[in-house]
Amino acid sequence: MKREGNSTGKILLMHLLLGISTNATAHEPGAWGTWVGVAEGTGSVQEATVMAEASGSDLPEDILATLGESKGDRATEQKIASSLQKLGKTLILEKTRGDKDVSIYRAASPAVVLVIAEGGVGSGAIIDNKGHVITNWHVVKSEPRVIVVFKPKDGAELTKDLAYLATVVKVDQVTDLALLRIERPPKSFSFLRLGNISTLAVGQDVHAIGHPEGEVWTYTKGIISQIRLKYKWTTEEGLAHEARVIQTQTPINPGNSGGPLLDDNARLIGINSFFSGTGEGINYAVAVDVVEAFLKMPGSRQAAPSQRPKVTTGKPQCPETYDTKGQGWADILGCYSQASAPPPDIWVVFRGPKGPLGYAALNSPTLGQIDRVVMGKDKQWQSREHYIDLDCNGTIDLIGHQSKGSEEIDSYRAPSGTLRLANLAKELDSAIKARKIPHSGLRVCQ
Repeated sequence: MKREGNSTGKILLMHLLLGISTNATAHEPGAWGTWVGVAEGTGSVQEATVMAEASGSDLPEDILATLGESKGDRATEQKIASSLQKLGKTLILEKTRGDKDVSIYRAASPAVVLVIAEGGVGSGAIIDNKGHVITNWHVVKSEPRVIVVFKPKDGAELTKDLAYLATVVKVDQVTDLALLRIERPPKSFSFLRLGNISTLAVGQDVHAIGHPEGEVWTYTKGIISQIRLKYKWTTEEGLAHEARVIQTQTPINPGNSGGPLLDDNARLIGINSFFSGTGEGINYAVAVDVVEAFLKMPGSRQAAPSQRPKVTTGKPQCPETYDTKGQGWADILGCYSQASAPPPDIWVVFRGPKGPLGYAALNSPTLGQIDRVVMGKDKQWQSREHYIDLDCNGTIDLIGHQSKGSEEIDSYRAPSGTLRLANLAKELDSAIKARKIPHSGLRVCQ
């Protein structure tokens, strides 16, 4: 048997995320602007603080350390950006369906989310008012946290506050199920009620909602072909699965994994999981009674999601300072976090001769190209936003928001208009061009 994969739909669905704002409030660059993810690491900011104090500037002690810890995953961010751009073009309006189908779709689709993990994308179903989501294990695998995206209310336009971080609570590799919990969910949202396995019969209508091949929030309809007890199948990873499954003729394609199979009352009766490689129209969903048993499990079965290890490269240090007086800014510190040789990979820019921290900028993996600007949304930088130029063409592609107390970016959105990286880091750009920062080849993307 062939597990439903994350092939073409993987990239297409990731792209959906880019035009959205999550639980962050839209915020364009200003006095305190936004902040970007940087290389992971640990360490103190003692040297940077000493140098900042010597120049009369006040550098909060945790800023540099945080910049050294929170690098965004570049490949994932590129997929998110592309997904956001595509989302508005792929949503299918409810008006295109029949009356009964429209009723089921409208009742259930707001409780179906797009799940984005580092290894791919899939679907998920919200099952209670606490923000718990059921999906497949093979969608999230060993990720401790993933992104879930809510469906826009009306039409095809993706708006703000739709993407949220979710923690993987537990998994069951045997039945290919995973339970997520949305972190800081919206105040109100829809969820699906569970159906009853005893009410199901061969030949009855069933409905599916998911994101096949990048076509997000797509509705399909079919019938139950058979209900199979203790069915066994093997995934591409070579893992053996076993569960009661519902065999259907409901069209299921890559991207549907983890989405709900529904009865005529829009109740969840299964989680769409895989399809057969030996014939067309042979698709399988893990049955609702298996889902119920999984929810009662005290913990994960087999390997629990593992936390990704932090990359530690030593203490971030800021041994280089550059004078930019006359441009409205006091000085610039060049800091080393991941870089072991010049130029520095973190740049900290202060506002005015005795002013506070204005913004930080980060080098891309291609040494010498500064492609991210980070700004705090308050004077203490407790919440921050990240302006990211993914292709180093000078235009911001993605904005990430980091809430107070969070160690990572919480959500992403597309910029509402054209933003130029060089405008956000104009003092740093001017200092480089004036050769006040004498690193050959160093440049701000533009």
